[in-house]
Amino acid sequence: MKVFLFAASCRLLTVRAYFTSSTSAVESVAFAARNTSKSLSTDADIDIPDYPRTSVGFEPRYNGPPEDEMTEEQREIRDAIVASRPRTGLSGPFGPWLAVPAIAQPAQSLGRACRYGTSLSFQESELVILLTGAKMKSHSEFDIHVGEALKSGWSYDMIKAIPRDDDFTAEAVQKQVIPLLENDRQRAIATFTAELLDTCTISDETYENTKKVLDGKDSALVEITSITGYYTYVAYTLNAFRIPSKK
Repeated sequence: MKVFLFAASCRLLTVRAYFTSSTSAVESVAFAARNTSKSLSTDADIDIPDYPRTSVGFEPRYNGPPEDEMTEEQREIRDAIVASRPRTGLSGPFGPWLAVPAIAQPAQSLGRACRYGTSLSFQESELVILLTGAKMKSHSEFDIHVGEALKSGWSYDMIKAIPRDDDFTAEAVQKQVIPLLENDRQRAIATFTAELLDTCTISDETYENTKKVLDGKDSALVEITSITGYYTYVAYTLNAFRIPSKK
């Protein structure tokens, strides 16, 4: 009887702790479902239409350490990256990053958080990433994420409307991209991202307008800023080492 009461008390305490935590049970389930959906969407083998790529002919300057020269630490990180990216493997910036394990490990963890651990939908995240690749003149990043954006539901017309390279400005995004977006969340996210990329800061008006649209959450603005920053780092790596996209 004592054992039964002890077990019951433990279960009660576990349930009570769960429901009184800073994140409610409903929010936890919704967050898990949303991010599982993002992971499944990005990893799914979905047919997408062919589209022109401008980076497939790049000759890489450095693809990272050769297999026979890797340390045990590098191999462990390599295996973790490949396991978390079964469809794409050690592609993009991960090869060069692997040269420095102290950079590769936290970089891939941050990337996973920015990719799967935010309140933004898969489609919203891809909008931020495409804008970042366009501004940073990263043809590889843009090429890779055109495919992801099409999977997420973006039309190719919207993608083609994004100004690129020296033509990228917040004003150009307002004129060319914003009219093609479907709702206030998308427009707010695109406006915030484009202004941050173009001016390296955010006006009070844009900050407050974006926060209002995103349910009054400063944390959502942290997420947009983090995705923009992380994929700027990715773009620098792809550009510096001329990593091509895969067909």
